[in-house]
Amino acid sequence: MEMKIDPRTRYTQQIITTAFWQLLQQKPMEKITVKEICALAQINRGTFYRYFRDCYDLVEQLEEQALQQLEKILVSTQDRGVQAVLLPMLQKLYNDEDLLTILARKSPDDDFLHRVVERCFRYMDLRLDTDIHSKTIDGWRGMQNTFLFAGAAGVMEYWLRSGRKLSPEQVAAAITALCAEAASVEPPICSI
Repeated sequence: MEMKIDPRTRYTQQIITTAFWQLLQQKPMEKITVKEICALAQINRGTFYRYFRDCYDLVEQLEEQALQQLEKILVSTQDRGVQAVLLPMLQKLYNDEDLLTILARKSPDDDFLHRVVERCFRYMDLRLDTDIHSKTIDGWRGMQNTFLFAGAAGVMEYWLRSGRKLSPEQVAAAITALCAEAASVEPPICSI
């Protein structure tokens, strides 16, 4: 059973989030302080600390909210293939300056973007031909999937941080083609 949040609590958390979001558009995440958030939100530090331990806790909660939003988008794409999963998410990152996009672009490390891609991979149908690969070297499929995951994350990171110059359709097609190519590679003859 989901607990209802008091409207005043929801409002206070929203003004804190809005202040953080405004600051995030001006400077890197790691340079934002609780003092700045409180000044912009016109609240005292005690109010901030009632809801968040520190700025990192605020970011973690916002990231989780963004991932839940993404999850809602991805549910309808399950088992429809790489491009069907990637395209709605890439379109959202391309068209919206919402929390997901800002966090993905401005995160000081790649952790959040990797979590976004990991969520996408849960919904992709990347099943390899089990008849061919089941009789091959143990671990080959795991290595292929790790390679596909890292490659897709790298392409998305490049696209986001280079200004999203290509369309979401072009990026989804590129990732799909690269995944198909990598998935078709046979395991090496020598043992791994």
